[in-house]
Amino acid sequence: MIIASIAFAVAQLGSVTAVRDSYPDISPDGRVLLFQSNRSGKQAIWLADEKGGNLHLLFDGGTLGTNPATPRWSPDGQWIAFAMRPADASDEDESDIYRMRRDGTELQRLTNAWGDDSHPHWSADGKRIFFNSPRATPDRKLEWSRQWIDIYSMAPDGGDVRRHTDCRAVCTYPVPSPDGRFVVHRQVVPSPGINWDTSTSERNSEVFVTALKGSWSINVSNSPAFDGWPIWSPNGRWILFASNRAKSANVGQILAVRPDGTGLHELTDVKLSRAQPSLSADGNRLYLYENLETDNFEIGHVASMPLMLP
Repeated sequence: MIIASIAFAVAQLGSVTAVRDSYPDISPDGRVLLFQSNRSGKQAIWLADEKGGNLHLLFDGGTLGTNPATPRWSPDGQWIAFAMRPADASDEDESDIYRMRRDGTELQRLTNAWGDDSHPHWSADGKRIFFNSPRATPDRKLEWSRQWIDIYSMAPDGGDVRRHTDCRAVCTYPVPSPDGRFVVHRQVVPSPGINWDTSTSERNSEVFVTALKGSWSINVSNSPAFDGWPIWSPNGRWILFASNRAKSANVGQILAVRPDGTGLHELTDVKLSRAQPSLSADGNRLYLYENLETDNFEIGHVASMPLMLP
C-alpha cells in the first residue's frame, strides 16, 4: 500500500528530485563500493565504503566526456573500467570504453569506434575486458535496437580486440565465466515477449551462455519476460540475473540458474524492483539496484543482502 501511494504521488507531482544510485560493484577486498549516480546533478562514478558511508565523487567526465557509467573493478582492485560518451561524440548513442586507476588517475580511452561500446566486464585473470559493440552493423542509419550488437573483448590497454559472437541482433552485457571458457550475456531474440514496463513486444530479451571457442550457445532464462543483467557466481556454478516475470510494470527480481539452464529459482521477492546484481568476491553477499519507477520518474539506491549459494 505504501509503495502504491508513493507511485501515485510521483505521478501527480511530475517534477521531483530523483536520485539514482545504480550499477553497484564491490571491490575484491570487500571494502569499497563502486557505483554510478546522478546525486551531484549529473551522472558520475562514485565510491563509498561497504556500508554506503564515506561517499566520494571519483569521476564525472570533466572535459573529456559525459555520463560515465557501469563501472567495474579489475580483479586486483587497481583499475576501474567504465563506459562514457566522449566529448567529441556526434551521435547521441555513441559511447566508448575507458579505464582509470582506482584513485581516478591515469585515465585511458580504450575504444574509439562508431556506436555504443558499453558494459565492460573484466575476465577473472584480469587479462581481458569484455564489452558489447555495434561496430559490425552494415547499416549505420539503423536505430540502436536494430543494430548488430555483438560481444567483443580486448587487452586491458585496448589492444588485441576479438569478436566473440555473430548475433546479427542485440547482444549486450557480457560477463566471462570464472574459468574463461564461456560468456553470459543478454540477447534479444525474434519471438514475442514483454518489455520492462510489461508492454508487449515482437522481440524478447533473454539470458544466454555462449562458449568462447566453438559455436555452442544456450538460452538459460527461457521466458517471455524481460531477462537481463546476468553475472556469474565466483565458483561458476550459478548465473544470477534480473527478470520481470512476475509481470508487474517496471519491477524485477533477482533469479539464479545453473549454466545449463536447470535449477532456476528466485532469490528476492519484494515490492520494490531489484536489478543489476553483483557479488562479493566470496559470493556471500549480493549487491543490487533497488528502485521505484513509473513512466516519468525513477528513484533508486544500492542495496545488499547476505547470500548462500551452493
